[in-house]
Parts: sequence; structure tokens; C-alpha cells
Amino acid sequence: GGGLAKFDGKSWTVYNKENSGLPSDDVRSIIIDAQGNKWIGAWGGGLAVFDDRSWTVYNTENSDLLSNDVLSVAIDAQGNKWIGTREGGVAVFDGRSWTVYNTENSDLPSNYVSSIVIDSQGNKWIGTDRGLVRFDGRSWVVYNRWNSGLPSDEVTSIAIDSQGNKWIGTDRGLVRFDGRSWVVYNIGNSGLLNVTSVAIDRWGNKWIGTRGEGLVV
Repeated sequence: GGGLAKFDGKSWTVYNKENSGLPSDDVRSIIIDAQGNKWIGAWGGGLAVFDDRSWTVYNTENSDLLSNDVLSVAIDAQGNKWIGTREGGVAVFDGRSWTVYNTENSDLPSNYVSSIVIDSQGNKWIGTDRGLVRFDGRSWVVYNRWNSGLPSDEVTSIAIDSQGNKWIGTDRGLVRFDGRSWVVYNIGNSGLLNVTSVAIDRWGNKWIGTRGEGLVV
């Protein structure tokens, strides 16, 4: 809600609408590509790219993005950016052209895309407010609370560990999916409820952000 902050271990630098090309102070996602460019998803501002010198902004006026509320960004092995939006589905940008997947032209169950991660096989795991989706480039598989072990269709975040397990944050706890079985960590067995973000460090520890319950490791 206050812009983008950079911390080098000692000092802080803040970028916001007033002092930079950031199109919105409500930053929802950040990913860094192989060249060091920062791809920043902003609520109400679209997608911003910062190369440490200049800013480029993609929005509904100058690109094929169908929503300026960008919630998530992932980069595949070919360097394509997979962009999740609030009401425009998923947009894929290869640096020149755009491809959009939404409820009208694909099996995506919702145009609200909160999170995207890409596994070692190139499958895209997409979190929506109507379940979890796996897309292999041709076919779509949707997991929801009716056909899987997900405790809720409200998927907020996804992370993949070194064994390929998917760790899925929902508003009803954290879920681990190994491709066959589901394990749920919730208020009853772990105290977890509203999980908003998940990250995994090189030792395999899961860092879990919550809405109202603090940070869990």
C-alpha cells in the first residue's frame, strides 16, 4: 500500500508514484528475470518493469491486458511472463505479443487469478477464487473442494518445493499436494487459517504469511 521498497541489508530505498514510474502504490507481486529486471504487479496500475534506471508500464490502454489489477507474475523457462489479474484472467507476454486465457476461451474457472507458479516440467499452476488449475500448454485440470482435498476454492498462493510438492495457501489453511494425496494444515491441527503467501527457502523451510495471524515458519 505504500509503494515498492528495496533493502540492501543496511539502507532502504522507496519507490512510489511521486518519485518514480511506479503506476500505483498498491504493489501485489514482484519477480526478477534473468537480466535483473523487476516485474511489478500493481493494483490499479497494471504491470511495471524496472531495469534500475527506467520504468515501462503495461496496462489496458497500451497492451492486451484485460485488467489493470495485476496480482501475480511468473516467468517460464523461455522468458515468457505469465500475468494473473483480478478480472482479466491470465495474460502471457513474450516481449512482443500477448496471449490471453480467460473463462471465455479456455477452461480457466475464474478470471480472478491470485497466483501463478511454474514447475520443473513447465506446467503452470494457477490459483483462482474458484480453485487450483494445472495447465500444461494444451489441457487444463481444475482442482476444487468438490474433486480434491482442497479445503476451499479460494486459492491465494502457491509454492513448489525441491521434491515437487505444491504448497497451496487458502483462506481455510495451507495444503500440501504431492500429485496424488492432499494434506491440510488448518486451525484445528496447526492454527493456520487465512494464508496469503508461501515461500520456501533453500533448507526447505516454509515461510507462511497470514491475514491476521502473523508470519509462520
